[in-house]
Amino acid sequence: MEHYKQIHIWNLPTDKIYIKFNKGFREGFFNLVHQKFGNFNLAGEFLQIKRPDSLLARNWRNGTNCCPLDLMIKLANEIEMPLEELENGIEEIRYKTNIGKRGGSSGKPIKNPKLPVIVNEDFAEILGHICGDGTISRPNPNKGIFFKYTNSELALIESFQALMRNIFGDVEPTIIKRNGEGYTRENYVLQYPSIVSLFVLNVFDYKTGIDMELPSFIFNMNLNAKARFLRAMFDDESCVQVKRKAILFGLKPINPLLGVIKLLNEFGIKTGNIHKYSNGAYNKFGVADKNSVIKFRVLIGFKHPEKSKKLNRIMEVGWRFERYCNYKAKERIIEIIKMNRYLEVSQISKILKRQNGTIQKHLEDLRRDGKLVSHKAQRRINNTNSFPNVWHIKEVENG
Repeated sequence: MEHYKQIHIWNLPTDKIYIKFNKGFREGFFNLVHQKFGNFNLAGEFLQIKRPDSLLARNWRNGTNCCPLDLMIKLANEIEMPLEELENGIEEIRYKTNIGKRGGSSGKPIKNPKLPVIVNEDFAEILGHICGDGTISRPNPNKGIFFKYTNSELALIESFQALMRNIFGDVEPTIIKRNGEGYTRENYVLQYPSIVSLFVLNVFDYKTGIDMELPSFIFNMNLNAKARFLRAMFDDESCVQVKRKAILFGLKPINPLLGVIKLLNEFGIKTGNIHKYSNGAYNKFGVADKNSVIKFRVLIGFKHPEKSKKLNRIMEVGWRFERYCNYKAKERIIEIIKMNRYLEVSQISKILKRQNGTIQKHLEDLRRDGKLVSHKAQRRINNTNSFPNVWHIKEVENG
């Protein structure tokens, strides 16, 4: 049985975490505190808080106010209560920023939190989306740490919300719909409270822009977790081209792209070369090898309905010809010309079942490599003369 990493409440910045206990635990906990100190005023002095008769004895004890996590841990240690027991008694947890006299501002809480948070396959899938169309940002320290996921595909939006509930508990996002000029489809933005960001940042030092990296621990997780991480990223950042029988994946930063390739290779999935687009600002590679496309479908796949449909279409159409990598295609061209001596582009294209333009490019490369030459040959078709290029092997001059 695999042992997953766990994120406990004491792994978070406890001075900015506020909690509420469920009724049964709350009553027992504060009774133990009262027994330990004799009265709540002495407990207040121990915690160095003002007005313990109202704050501790009434507000915290009755559950009308959230309790500071760091002080509750201090009390638990004093009454010799295991922190795991304290954690199990929490029914609400939130993060507060800009703490002042009135307690500071806070985002929505996680209700009925699933503690400790387990870094499992669901968690890996969420991280894949964060590395895709999601983000964690800190535009203003006094306004928390934004955790957002954006997508135009409603199926992915609903799946993301379900995953978040599975991982963290009852946590509801603020949903923003974006449409109008500049949008071909309505976009949905899910914005989660800062407390979620803290759990994720505990195991993943997320960075934006060109500094982005994949979570290092993903490479040490089981294959199912890796597959779900990859599926999330490909759901967000890939496109499927049926005619080319290829899956294209692209990101601006190069390092996470290399990480994705490394993970794909663990599944025996081969990738093409990385190409730069948009003046070098965007990096892209493809999965186009027949066996690799099949492995991707079986081992990783898509949740995105349209991409899944296109991938299935590739399987239905099948491969009518063998796909070659560049050097294999050129070797086949040389073999064919050796057998036939003189051939036109159209004749080679017909034999290999490739487009004329593709064959022409290979021929030009082989000419530059000094392996082939061409000359004009007269052809008479339907009483009309034409002078196509015919290609043949370059003869080695005897020196």
